[in-house]
Amino acid sequence: MNMHRLHHLCKAAAALLLALLLTVGGALPCFAAGAEATLPHVDIRGFMNAAIYADRNDPTSDQLWPLDVKRILDAAGQCVPSLMRFALNKDYDKLTESIVPYVNELFRPLMCGEDGEPLVAGSGAYLYYPTYDEVLANPRLDFTYDWRLDPYVSAARLNDYVTYLTETLGFGQVVMECHSNGGVVMLTYLSVYGAEKVRSVCFSASAIYGAGFAGELVKGNLLIDAGGLSEYLLSAFDNNERAALLTGLMKVLDRAGIVASVTDFANDLIANSHDFLYKKSVLPIFGNWLNIWAMVPDDEIEAGKDYVFGRLLADEETDYTAFLERVDAFTADFRLQREAHLRAVNEACSVYVFCFYGYTGIPITRDWAVMSDGVLMSKDSSFGAAFHQAGSLERFEPGPYVSPDGKVNGAAALFPDQTWYFKHCRHSLQHPDLDKMAETLLYADGQATVDTFEDYPQFLIFNRITRTIQPDDGSELAPLTFLQRIAAFFRDLWARLLAVFQPTGGHSIRL
Repeated sequence: MNMHRLHHLCKAAAALLLALLLTVGGALPCFAAGAEATLPHVDIRGFMNAAIYADRNDPTSDQLWPLDVKRILDAAGQCVPSLMRFALNKDYDKLTESIVPYVNELFRPLMCGEDGEPLVAGSGAYLYYPTYDEVLANPRLDFTYDWRLDPYVSAARLNDYVTYLTETLGFGQVVMECHSNGGVVMLTYLSVYGAEKVRSVCFSASAIYGAGFAGELVKGNLLIDAGGLSEYLLSAFDNNERAALLTGLMKVLDRAGIVASVTDFANDLIANSHDFLYKKSVLPIFGNWLNIWAMVPDDEIEAGKDYVFGRLLADEETDYTAFLERVDAFTADFRLQREAHLRAVNEACSVYVFCFYGYTGIPITRDWAVMSDGVLMSKDSSFGAAFHQAGSLERFEPGPYVSPDGKVNGAAALFPDQTWYFKHCRHSLQHPDLDKMAETLLYADGQATVDTFEDYPQFLIFNRITRTIQPDDGSELAPLTFLQRIAAFFRDLWARLLAVFQPTGGHSIRL
């Protein structure tokens, strides 16, 4: 081979090598650009939302939650003879003693031990890890967690999940949305692992300030209010296409005294067998769920500990030291530092708060009339806004952060310009308009406020006629006519069909 040919061969080889480098080098930035252009949307739902399996790594294993319908019917059937005997002898002690074993057996697979760990070892919520292409096709991802466990356990699992998305798959950051108890999990994660991998967060009807029902539960302070139950059941139908019929039926039952009779029976049962019922059933089922204790309001946690461990279980030989240490650790690291954690998150990424209101609370306490979304007190889910009681004629003076109906004053909220209020939205409402709004804010360029988007002012309302969420102009909605109910039914049906059959597109964002 002469020098001339060798020279040409070297040039050809160099050209080929350069072409390969350019090809590979061009492909790598394309892959990285795809990861940067689409951010995964991690959705964290609320208490008891995820299915619980006997093997948390195997979704084909026995499902412990939701409860099997046949098991529920079997347990109910076994209680019938006891109820029939009670109708004759009115012996509350015998009634509770005979029913408790069936109730406990029904819930036993979900129970935890004195250390807060599941009695069914290895049980829990199955978490699916998507592929890169699956995330690109649908960035909205469900983070499932075991809602019985210490929030720090769920936070560690969430950290693994976020690390997988941001580092293993290469997406860099995520946006996060939480609902109800999901807020406890998300803020616990952010407080421990930081927000470096998070672009934005949305707290929707979040329980990070606690849930009143959890406080009453651990204080042994359950009381069903007849008036509260009537109001609660009546309000439960206002977003239903059969609202008029169901509301009329409820009013008939209320006027006939049936609601009062039911509440009287329940309260008599609780009053006559309170300690036995709590010690033998309520606490074994729910009391060892550390997540329940994480939702107890701050000012009730010590009273709850005194009642459960200082009174009811004081004579028990079971050692609850480790359990109480975990409860106290959550108080020290989360409760007492909550607002500092929230402010730190707000400094690190964009923060949005959704608060629902317009309803009475769960009617198991004397405070049922407090403004709520049907589950959580609106003051808590708004992070500090002021509300008048549901049904009260009092109004705040018009001004900045005051709702058109005068029931809300958001000036005292932790993030007044980043908090939105939704009237007539129940705690459990899942609606396409809510999803669209959350996504618009989460994928916004920088921190959006209540003044950023014309379609999303600070105060909104669920329109029962159009079944949409719209700006609240202060006018009360008239009752639906028959034709309007028919139209609303078909609109809702069409929206549900679209949600099922229409594929969800990706959400793009420029970094």
